[in-house]
Amino acid sequence: MVDHSGLRDLVSRTAQDRGWCEPRWFETTREDAGTGVTALALRDHPRLVLACGGDGTVNAVAAGLAHTGVAMGIVPIGTGNLVAQNLGIGSGVRDAVTSAFDGADRRVDMGLLDGRPFVGMGGIGLDAEMVRDTSPGMKRLLGWPAYLPAVLRGLRSGASRVRVRLDDGHWLTRRVLGAVVGNVGALQGGVSLLPEADPADGLLDLALLHDVNARGWLVTAGRLIGSRRVDGPAVERFRFRRLELRSSRTKPFEVDGEVCGTTRSLKVEVNPAALVVKMPA
Repeated sequence: MVDHSGLRDLVSRTAQDRGWCEPRWFETTREDAGTGVTALALRDHPRLVLACGGDGTVNAVAAGLAHTGVAMGIVPIGTGNLVAQNLGIGSGVRDAVTSAFDGADRRVDMGLLDGRPFVGMGGIGLDAEMVRDTSPGMKRLLGWPAYLPAVLRGLRSGASRVRVRLDDGHWLTRRVLGAVVGNVGALQGGVSLLPEADPADGLLDLALLHDVNARGWLVTAGRLIGSRRVDGPAVERFRFRRLELRSSRTKPFEVDGEVCGTTRSLKVEVNPAALVVKMPA
């Protein structure tokens, strides 16, 4: 981990070594997580914008860069760095900065959840309850096991009856604890929830977390411990371009690790090839 002043020095040296001009820095605030300052940065017609932070910062900067063609580099120094992890950008700050300057440009998709852009994942129900009820400190200390108390509370909160329609197909009815949509597939700690997810395939992935009996959850937990993959009777997966979901109960929902409120319905769609990201060469 590099402190704030150390990060600035590192980026400046890296730019200088490559013959680039001195980078300009824009601070995020409570009121502006990054989209507004990204718009300011774009006035200078940059070749590269670095998102230095966690998933919330990456989300906001990506929203500002979508369809501009300007590349985004990610320096993962936040509590949650799910997008960087899934894109192969390691947690080492120096390596991430090097990748941002020297890496390959890759066009990736984004998603829109009720009009809110996301790069990684979003969800309703159990997924959002886990995000809401797990402290950043515990996530840093324990990794994915930190979510287990929130999972147990979520299981006790009860399931909802949901109707789901994918790509204008027939409505499906399920009894679920939650639903997760993803442009990427791995959760914190490298746990695989959506193993077919590819951020550049023009599709999004859906996992429905079923309300199963204790034996079903034990099977799922056993596979999680054994293979770091969420699998078994508790999970049903789909792939889609557009999704509508309607729930019998009001539940919290989240986008890229930020709880946005509560709802009983969602509309999700892919925004294909929206973003250019610098990836490790």
